[in-house]
Amino acid sequence: RPPLDGADPPMAAQIWKTELHLPDEATADAFGAAVNGYVLGQATFELPGGGSGWSLEFYTDGMPDWGVLGPRIALAAADCGIAEPEPNAAPLPEVDWVTENQKSFTPIRAGRFYVHQEFSTDRPPPGSVELVVNAGTAFGTGTHATTRGCLLMLDRLLKRCRPRNALDIGCGTAILAMGLAKATRRSVAAGDIDPEAVRVALANARLNRLGALVRPVTAVGLQHPALRRQGPYDLILANILARPLVALAPSIARARGRGGFVMLSGLLVEQEAMVRSAYRAQGLFLRDRLRIDGWSTLLLGGSSG
Repeated sequence: RPPLDGADPPMAAQIWKTELHLPDEATADAFGAAVNGYVLGQATFELPGGGSGWSLEFYTDGMPDWGVLGPRIALAAADCGIAEPEPNAAPLPEVDWVTENQKSFTPIRAGRFYVHQEFSTDRPPPGSVELVVNAGTAFGTGTHATTRGCLLMLDRLLKRCRPRNALDIGCGTAILAMGLAKATRRSVAAGDIDPEAVRVALANARLNRLGALVRPVTAVGLQHPALRRQGPYDLILANILARPLVALAPSIARARGRGGFVMLSGLLVEQEAMVRSAYRAQGLFLRDRLRIDGWSTLLLGGSSG
């Protein structure tokens, strides 16, 4: 219900939900059209217990502006030939979504890698490479199929060779760079276009006692002196998106050392052909592949290995 005149306004950033009870779906749609463009979002649904009518819920940034919404609701009621419904409005409780996400996060096993959050009380399996990655504002906690695919592919690769000089492009939380650094005890170069991701990655490296081995920088692709200076690389990881992977193909190929590998992810199965074509033009060919939930992880190498 709208608050009485003189009531203290809520905090500006708080989201409010308003609910209108309406007789049927067509009416709910008509009221939804009336407020559309003046609210953050809306939903209509049938109330339980057949014959109870329908509900329109809409959300606003702060208390609804009844000076704008009131006349539109009144006009919709007149057009539908019903009495004007009484709005039921209230602020939504403020939720710390990062904390809620942390509570729902369960440890992940991907080959030799065991990923968990800092508060977890579960014990890592013997012989596993333990990584502590808290849910936060950067991508890469191991839950997404692309990150899991990269960890599994990295586990496979480490059974064949031991990279001495690696680069993680679009590192996010630095989960891949840290996993490789911890498994090989060698430094791994890393970069991300998002300064916030780099901040999180640096914090994660310190949390995992890898601050001396993983020092991410803010960079677009390989456009950072530190990343260019440390090449050529015998392994380049890039878990980003298909079109950026295509755009980066020439620079990644130039940064790859003789006999080195390139691991790509962040692409859908149907985007494989496009990405592989771009790298084939650079002399890189498919050596291994993983597909999880419609996402692909590709391992590429030169024609001779």
